[in-house]
Amino acid sequence: MGSSEPLGRTPFQFCWLGEGPLPSALDLRRRGWTQDLDRTARCGCLGLINAGDLDSISWMGVLSSYSARDRRFIVVTGVKRAHERATLLQLGFGDALPEVLAIEELDARAGRVADAMNWLPRMRRIGTLQLDLLAREGYGNGRPLNLNPREFALLWRLTDSPNRTVSKQALIQDVWRMGFVPETNSIAVHMSRLRRKLGFAGLTGVIETASEGGYSLRIADEFGLPNNFRSDDIADADEERMSARL
Repeated sequence: MGSSEPLGRTPFQFCWLGEGPLPSALDLRRRGWTQDLDRTARCGCLGLINAGDLDSISWMGVLSSYSARDRRFIVVTGVKRAHERATLLQLGFGDALPEVLAIEELDARAGRVADAMNWLPRMRRIGTLQLDLLAREGYGNGRPLNLNPREFALLWRLTDSPNRTVSKQALIQDVWRMGFVPETNSIAVHMSRLRRKLGFAGLTGVIETASEGGYSLRIADEFGLPNNFRSDDIADADEERMSARL
């Protein structure tokens, strides 16, 4: 397979975030990409950085310079160890790639991240609550909630059915991927932490515990919901988009 531009694909854009010149081995222009000299990773422009060029102090600078929302647009190359790549993915980077990497694989992996910017349902807004699926983060009145993955999954599931009770069984199946409700208070513990974070962002009381068990995301009447809002339609559309790409 040569290094010419793949046929039938819209060219992607990238920017080099490293301190020195762009290495030839990472130059995606060889695969038909265009380079943005603005050096700002964002939706529509993938950031590329090489971990092999960074010491621990430089890495601290990278982590402090890019929020979780920005990291999803950045692909990190030159990551030697598998556990380090896993950590970078957990920190929200778009992808983390090994040290030995052919330009064709870099093109394919980076292309998947760039393509995901366009087809994933990135944002869901209800009242003053906003959820960002790519960043796996929520915002209340514009303030980040600093959610862990399970808290985000719980909140996303509740926004599927605003003002409607979601049973514990449904949460266990959809978030924990289990077919039965375990004899633990895991859901209650996660909900307590989630409520606390929502409260810090001015969204106290948004999650209610139903008398029959389960939880609901309560949206105040003054916020309302769009006339054409149907949570089942949103969930189905999200699943169709995801399935089409698998």
